[in-house]
Amino acid sequence: MTTRLHPVRLWLLSLFAAAVLSGCESSSVADKVLDDKALKPPPSMVEETFGRGSTEITLLLTKAPNGIYEGAARDIRDGAALAIGELDDAAVMKIKVVDVAGGPATVAAALATAKARGSGLLISYAPQATTAAIAAIPADQRPSLINLSSPVAGAKVFNFGFDEVASVARGVHPVIASGHKRVIALTPNSIAGVDEERLRSAVSQAGGALIGVVRYDPAAPLGDLLTRNKALLDDAGALVLMGDSAAIGPILKGVRASFGKLAVVGTSHWPMELYTDPAASGVIIAAVDPDASLLIGERYRRFNKRSLSVYAAEGYDSIAVAAGIVRGKGAAALTPEMLTTKTGFRGVTGLFRFTPSGMAERKIGLYKIDGGRLVAIEPKAVSF
Repeated sequence: MTTRLHPVRLWLLSLFAAAVLSGCESSSVADKVLDDKALKPPPSMVEETFGRGSTEITLLLTKAPNGIYEGAARDIRDGAALAIGELDDAAVMKIKVVDVAGGPATVAAALATAKARGSGLLISYAPQATTAAIAAIPADQRPSLINLSSPVAGAKVFNFGFDEVASVARGVHPVIASGHKRVIALTPNSIAGVDEERLRSAVSQAGGALIGVVRYDPAAPLGDLLTRNKALLDDAGALVLMGDSAAIGPILKGVRASFGKLAVVGTSHWPMELYTDPAASGVIIAAVDPDASLLIGERYRRFNKRSLSVYAAEGYDSIAVAAGIVRGKGAAALTPEMLTTKTGFRGVTGLFRFTPSGMAERKIGLYKIDGGRLVAIEPKAVSF
């Protein structure tokens, strides 16, 4: 099977190489897409379809109460839209964006409609209960599912999301190995209990001890967050700072000012703009390949007026996998066997492959923020 699927991986690699070249060519396909107003995403108040091909990829997302896609859902949608414009120059695919904000009760009808349209693949980012309802639909009644949110189990379900706990689990290793064994974590108040337990287990497996988990509200002023937890911070040798909001910056500045002895571990979800802040210098982060992110980062910013996030990168890579398979083998090849090629894929989120268990195996790099960018502190993985 590996030999038969290897060309798919090579084709995907060529796609990303082509993306590099397109940044240097004034008349590239990508630039034409970005300059064509007719191809830009319409407001998400309306039903959206990106692309003009016949093979449908159904993107299941949840709109906010105000009726539009926000946050991670918006980034995933925009990353997927950019991918279809850049990678499907033969116009064989399209993305149908479907709102599942109504929860598990809306799933059966949405998937039945997708099946009637001949959808070849499902990609979802939704609350776990909604995603579990998607996975619970019998495998013969729906396409394969690439899940970008919390992992769920099911036939033909492939969990792709690169969550913060996985980033922390990798990032704490060098910090704990250097002697900073007592760890405190500052996390958004939305972190699930199961993820807190995963965090505790990850620190323990790395040889450290998680002495406290302090939750903060990303939407609230920093206030006396650090003062109230001074005893814990004084007792710790390392701080894990989790979150993907603008609140990370002020918290990090406060930590550097009052607890300068702490080694700081960031996560893959930190806003990339934060890297240029002097307070971020020396922070350890296990993250997606920054060189790969540069392949599309400029065009994503120009198209969407904001920086590429890990969610946007996941949306892009999900479509890149599908595009590689369809371009190389045809729409009928969007099968679990093709998705689980042992050689894997290299995309914006780095080197990854789906396993028969339904989980994604990644080669996550270790970096230190230096000079406003991520600098590798170990050799980059080139294969599995």
